[in-house]
Amino acid sequence: MGVVSILTHSFTDGYNREFSRVFGGGLERYVLDLCSVIRGLGHIPEVHQLSYFEAFQTRTEQIDVYGYAYDMNDVPEAFARMAAAARGPVIYASCLWQPIAYKPGSLGICHGINWDRPALPLETKQQVSEHIQLALDGLVRIVSVDSHFQTFCRAACTFVDASQVVLIPNAVDTSYFTPAPPRRTFEHEQEEEWLAAWKKDLAGHEDHAEAAISGLNATSVRGRNDGDGMVRANRSEVTVIAEELDSRDIRQGHTGRQPNELMGEHLKDQGDDTPAANNVNPSRPLRILYPRRISMERGIIPMMLAADRLLGAFPDLEVEFAGELVEGSTVGRSFRYWHRTHPHADRIIQRTYDFRDIRDAYHQADIAVIPTVFSEGTSYACLEAMSCGLPVVASNVGGLNDLIQDGFNGLLVPPGEEALTAALVRLVQDKAERERLGIYARETALSYDISHWRRRWSTVLESFLTEAGLKEGIRG
Repeated sequence: MGVVSILTHSFTDGYNREFSRVFGGGLERYVLDLCSVIRGLGHIPEVHQLSYFEAFQTRTEQIDVYGYAYDMNDVPEAFARMAAAARGPVIYASCLWQPIAYKPGSLGICHGINWDRPALPLETKQQVSEHIQLALDGLVRIVSVDSHFQTFCRAACTFVDASQVVLIPNAVDTSYFTPAPPRRTFEHEQEEEWLAAWKKDLAGHEDHAEAAISGLNATSVRGRNDGDGMVRANRSEVTVIAEELDSRDIRQGHTGRQPNELMGEHLKDQGDDTPAANNVNPSRPLRILYPRRISMERGIIPMMLAADRLLGAFPDLEVEFAGELVEGSTVGRSFRYWHRTHPHADRIIQRTYDFRDIRDAYHQADIAVIPTVFSEGTSYACLEAMSCGLPVVASNVGGLNDLIQDGFNGLLVPPGEEALTAALVRLVQDKAERERLGIYARETALSYDISHWRRRWSTVLESFLTEAGLKEGIRG
């Protein structure tokens, strides 16, 4: 039995000084799961992390955690101190884009490209490429959670061994993240039977549905009946409604006709058999879930703007923000003010969930939104929502492209508020499409079950630890 040392910028909550609590983000969840695999192989995991405040030492989830105060302008120096204090073979679990002097024989993990901002200076992107080359030169292997980093390495860097960058997508516990009862709670065999029945039922109009979904960029606020029973998209109408909503300045709550009145008039002539007529006033409020950290890169600004328009347009809609918030940060203060002063604040929910409780949020939701604008791997939140059978609207950023096939198991949109709002309006109005996308989302998630992830990581770790133990010995 030996110690394995994981070096990362975040694990327990060094943002809010709650050092004994694991922060509710994807990286932190990943490290926790990786510690479980290490323990399953008979070794002892320890975590070394950066602290935004003072240095600390704590123990949580049966893991010893060491926090290091650091200069934000010199992250490599902090990682050097962590590596020097590590008691066993080292896994660099973040910050590979920094010019780190890696401890020989170590392993690395890339959780997604975070330099994929179009406006980032070219010089900065070139420096990142040089830093990734340092990682390829200094690490025995790098595990990537999505195909994008693997492709980046092949396109922008050089390395001899094709297996040096290993693709192990993020995963989800599909036996825990299940569709909410009473919709369905099946064993795998029953679920396959249920899915087969649904596919047969859908086969008759699948071609029509595919044609409608392919017009995502032309999604409208209302559908048009073409005479064959199918609802088609109309781009000009969504543009008109968007302009009307903007002119009323929903976010400021100005007087005059409310957006829901405008939407109501626009839908009045459609009759009772349209998706909008069937779903604008459900028996319970329709809920859109944003299961992300409240941060810039996770798309909080376009999500807030989309919520402004949707809450004004649909009086029986509510939006839940289910993610960590760094109190005192600019984004955190802005969100708090937005929520507190919003004209529809009573239909905006903000909660922070533990890893073990977040399933409750999915079970209360009808639509999930992953509106990332940059820095994304294969999102845990996206996988969890899919596993729970929710239709997902996601931006086509990072590893989300690995998970979502537009129109098949979710909707993919360019990052930003306009396309996001249009896609959400489309699903709010169309219950049948929500159900269909949710079915295929669940089926997709089954192939990302955490059992596959554990097996693949066990194989990588066994090889890595054997080699590390032979070279320098594993210290207990």
